[in-house]
Order: sequence, then structure tokens, then C-alpha cells
Amino acid sequence: MAKYAPTSDRERNRLRKQYLEKGPFPELIDFSRPIVVVRGDAIRNGRAGYPPQVALNTKLMAGWPAHHLQAMIVDSLDDPLPIQATPEERKRFDRGEPLLVRANMVGLRPERSSGGQVTDDIETQIKDAFAVNVFVLFERLRHLVPLRDGKNVRNWADRDSAKQFIFEKELLPLPWPEQDHCKTGKRRFRVVDTAWRNGQRQRFLQCLYPSGKMLRREIATWAEGFRGKRRDMIAEEIRFQKTQFVALNMCRERAKEFRRVEYQISASLRQEPDGDGFFDSRLAEVAAGFNHPIDAGAAFPAVYAGDFDPRLMFHRLASLKSFGFIRDIGRIARGQSAPWSPAQFLKRIECSRRYLTEQPEMFVERQHPELMSGREFLLYAYKICDDQCAACLAS
Repeated sequence: MAKYAPTSDRERNRLRKQYLEKGPFPELIDFSRPIVVVRGDAIRNGRAGYPPQVALNTKLMAGWPAHHLQAMIVDSLDDPLPIQATPEERKRFDRGEPLLVRANMVGLRPERSSGGQVTDDIETQIKDAFAVNVFVLFERLRHLVPLRDGKNVRNWADRDSAKQFIFEKELLPLPWPEQDHCKTGKRRFRVVDTAWRNGQRQRFLQCLYPSGKMLRREIATWAEGFRGKRRDMIAEEIRFQKTQFVALNMCRERAKEFRRVEYQISASLRQEPDGDGFFDSRLAEVAAGFNHPIDAGAAFPAVYAGDFDPRLMFHRLASLKSFGFIRDIGRIARGQSAPWSPAQFLKRIECSRRYLTEQPEMFVERQHPELMSGREFLLYAYKICDDQCAACLAS
């Protein structure tokens, strides 16, 4: 098994997609489409209808469109396929309510050498994006915080003094990944400080910001646009920036966790390659992302800031098609090229803004006073892109 195991994210995901689209039972069920699972005895006893009806908000939260569903009748969540469900979902299933699920494959990984763990492509990309974001966020807060507070309590031109203040007062109190081993403020400071140092390196910086060495000057010019504005407007921009930091930090830890659990699953399969049973259900729950009660709105800020596809790690978001558009408007905000014209962006943004208004159940509400909800973040990002596209059209 280890001999033929894929060695990169790209190969693993190619094989995973091929398996989902072409097998193992294409004549029975299409793994590339959402599946409505309903209990067989619930249909026989009249407790559930057929075809089963799934509530619209469930489909939206899962990321599926309101159509394109297929049904599967089972008498147990382990028959005919191992279906992972949260305790609440299992209770609903036992009562006869249908569940909306998606199929996904766990990527087989080669046995690790004694030299340590191989960092995934996506993990490296997120780590680099996190570092660049920390540096850019620091530069922006160095200008915005004095404007928000209305006074200079320190020499903000002194980067070491500003860094100490921003890290301790503005960033470390924010929500931190639950699974992260950095439980103390000292360790977290070290993580952020290391990211800040790495984020200034040109080979990282130019992956997201084409201006490279000119970025500090560009940020200073950008910040001058907030001088004289109301305090709440400056605070809203700061919340927008901090939300990206928290989302990237969450994805940074999830990438490491996902890699670790796939290694554990692969090791268990190597030990018993011909076993009849399935691997540890607790590992499967982590691989599927059940330990991360995440909705799309929590991932959008990281996608906007880091330009990566989160569906590789958060399988419960695997059906969402809109991450490509969020990546595009993030590129536009950073001065990178994008595939659409300004007029096309404006048209797409208007449609998306209307959809957010019509579907309030799509995102959870904001849980932290210094952060934006998914809906607030998208609307703010759309406004930035609106202004940029309008300026391009005017010129």
C-alpha cells in the first residue's frame, strides 16, 4: 500500500476526485453529488416520506444547492456505507428524519521516515499566507489604531514598541484555535512574532502582494485615507483585518490536524489491510471535520486573505462553489490580476449581495465583538471591490 501512496496534495486530491466520480458503485449512487440518507423502517412505517424532504436551511448550511440531490435508503448508518454523523444527526436519523451527507475519501499517506512529518502543499501555503497576513496586519494596525484611539500613547514609528503593543493588546486576546498546543500568551506571542518575521521575506510576500518591497509605503498611503473619518468606521476596518487573522490561524491549525489524522488512518490501514472492519470512527470524525463546527462564513475571510481552497481540509464545505469568487476579490484587493472585468465583478457582487439578503440563515451570527460574522465580512469585502472597480471604470 505504501509503495503506491500519493506523495502530494495534488496527487491525493486527483485520486480522491477520480474515486468519488467513478466508483466504487457508479450504477447505484453518484458519489460526486449530495446524498439524502433516510432510515428504511421510517419509510415503511410512514414516519418519513419518499422522496425524503430536507429543510432548505440544512441544505444551505451544508453548502448544497436546493436541487441536484439523490436519495439512499439504509437501515443503519453503517450500512451499506460507513456514514459519519454527529450525535445530534444520529438522533434525528433514528427518529426518521433524513440526513444530508456527502461522500469523501481519506487520502492514503506513505509511512513516515524517522526524519519527521512531511508538510502538505496546502499546509505550507496556509502557513506562508498566515505569515504574510500577520506582517500586513501589523503594518495596517500600526497606522489605524492611533487614528481609532485619537491619541498617541507611544512612539508608533518604533516598530519594536508598536509590535509589542499590537501583539499583546490587539491580537493575542482574539480567539485562538482550540486544538493548538500554544496555550499560554508567551507561546502565542512567539508564534505571531515568528510569522511577522517570515511574512516580510520577499519570497513569501510576493506570492500575495505584487508590490513587494513597496508594500509598507503603500499601506501608509492607504491608511491616510482613514484620517479624519469617524471612529466607528476605522474600528470596522480593524475588525475586518482581525477577522482574516483569526480565520487564517484556524485554518493553519486545521491543516496540521488534518495531516496528522490522515497519517493515523493510513497507519491503521497498513496494520490490517484486509480487515473487514472500518478504521477508528473517532479518527473518521476528525478527518470529516466534525470536531470543527464551522460554517462557510468562518472560512471566507481566510480564503480572501490567503488565496487557497479550504475544501481540502473542511470536507463538510466540499460542495461550495463560491470560494473561487472570494479568492478573486481578495486578489483584486491586493492588486493582483483577476479573470473578470470591473463591470463583471460589479454584476456578480450585486447578485451575491442580493443572495445574502434573501438567505439570512446561510451564516451564523458574529460570536466575538472584535470580529465580523461571515455575512458582515462578505458585505464589507464587496464594498471594497465595488470601490476599486468603480475607480477603474471611472479612469
